Amino acid sequence: MRIAVLLILLLTAGAAPAVTPELGKSKLRRLVKLPTISFPPDWSFDAENGFRLGSQGGDVAARLEDLRRELTLDPGAADSYRQLGSLLAELNEPMRAQAARARAIQLYRRRVELQPDNAPVLREFGTALAEAGQSEEGESMLRRAVQLAPREWRGWLALGRLLDTESRRDIFERARVAPDARTGARGLAASTGTMLAPDRVALARRRLEEAGTCYEAALTNGMDQAEIHLRRGLHRTLQSFLLNEIKEAAGEHVPETEILSGYFSPETVADLRRASELNPRDYRLMGNLALYEVYGMNARSGRKGLGTDATWQTLPEGTQRSLRRTMNRLEELAEDPDTRLAAGALEILGILQGPVLHEPYAAVSSLERSLALDPTRSQAWELAAGTLARTGNYEELLSLCEDRLRREDTVRSHMLLAKAYEKLKRWEEAEAEILAVLRKSPEDFTGTLSLAALLLRRGDNPETLAEAGGWLQRCDKVYSSLTSAQKNRQQVIDFTLTRAIYLALTDDLDNARQWVNSIIENDKGNELAREIQSAMAY
Repeated sequence: MRIAVLLILLLTAGAAPAVTPELGKSKLRRLVKLPTISFPPDWSFDAENGFRLGSQGGDVAARLEDLRRELTLDPGAADSYRQLGSLLAELNEPMRAQAARARAIQLYRRRVELQPDNAPVLREFGTALAEAGQSEEGESMLRRAVQLAPREWRGWLALGRLLDTESRRDIFERARVAPDARTGARGLAASTGTMLAPDRVALARRRLEEAGTCYEAALTNGMDQAEIHLRRGLHRTLQSFLLNEIKEAAGEHVPETEILSGYFSPETVADLRRASELNPRDYRLMGNLALYEVYGMNARSGRKGLGTDATWQTLPEGTQRSLRRTMNRLEELAEDPDTRLAAGALEILGILQGPVLHEPYAAVSSLERSLALDPTRSQAWELAAGTLARTGNYEELLSLCEDRLRREDTVRSHMLLAKAYEKLKRWEEAEAEILAVLRKSPEDFTGTLSLAALLLRRGDNPETLAEAGGWLQRCDKVYSSLTSAQKNRQQVIDFTLTRAIYLALTDDLDNARQWVNSIIENDKGNELAREIQSAMAY
């Protein structure tokens, strides 16, 4: 489908009232902007595993390199292959992860044949099977392991984790059935139009209850193990999440603040705090603890999420003290001789200072310290750049982007540098970076649209406009070739406004106004669209 057709579907044209304009094509050229550069979210959240925050790739790659040196082909290497599979899965390499896990299972089977009553071997074998999706056999192995060694906490922990994962699959995969009037299928109605089969819901409940029992048994035999406290806390979050899904499917509406309060309950926070005390060098756990505290406190105060007004002054005194302890511990880790550890702690500190507490200058300072120690931390680059852009500190943004390009010559590095040059109105240098983007990736949509925009800014002589029009036509073709996952609403807005300016500069005002009005109708807060509309009143 051509982008023109898609735009018509997405952006319904409509009229908008005129405003007092600054007339002329020169104003239109000044309103041309490079496409919006989106930044990755500061963190993601998963009910079973908590918050995922900070750079992952560099840390995983370093662990991967260490692990590869340990691999051999004897049965004793099964543990290493299982760990390898987990790391490859974290790096989003599913085929290689599957191969590593298959090799681990093969080696574990040999060990189990030799030692059928060895509880640790059965535990690791069961875990490997579960990670490879063979949950039924994995559960069987883990149950044998805890029967053989009921005082060994690792077996109980592994069984609890499997039951958690399976309860989630029960609700989100196995329980959902399409209602069928002919067969009289009955169940809990979900908002998606599917049904939750009662037998699967009941099974998920039983699994969740047993998982909680497993964590208590693990804790009885391993009171000072950080991982047990962490997993018990996250189990509570998952349980709250799944029970809420069941309620929603049954038509019971739960207020969002109540949902969040359940996710980030005081009991879960207490477990995470204890886990962090027992594992004082885990900076990501510290970040999770801080976020759980703030989200939970806000929810119990009737607020959703973090809010834009969160500062030290808005937090209760107890939360302030706890956050200050966490941040002080991160500062202490920042002085550790292990530079990768210190850099990771500073990155998490920057996240807490910036997106959580809205202290952008402190956040940038911490992030830049992190990058000085470990330039591979991609999230620190992104957070620092995004913070500097939002605060209008464009000279420092330029310096950061130049440094990043020197370290990693990528399409994104060139694109971010071009945006920094744009903010400083250094158009020729911005164009040089866009040309570098297109040399590296000729079919890059953002680069293609950027060059069209820069040509429009350059002038309105027929040759330049014709060249800009050619690049806009190319944008149409490039966009149509993107997958659904590669497309987003902001691309449509950027393309539409740039195209509208081009049409106005080529005196096709009727079509230009139609495109701008379509944005105003569908994005009423878009000030740039209104400025363009106003400038076309001639």
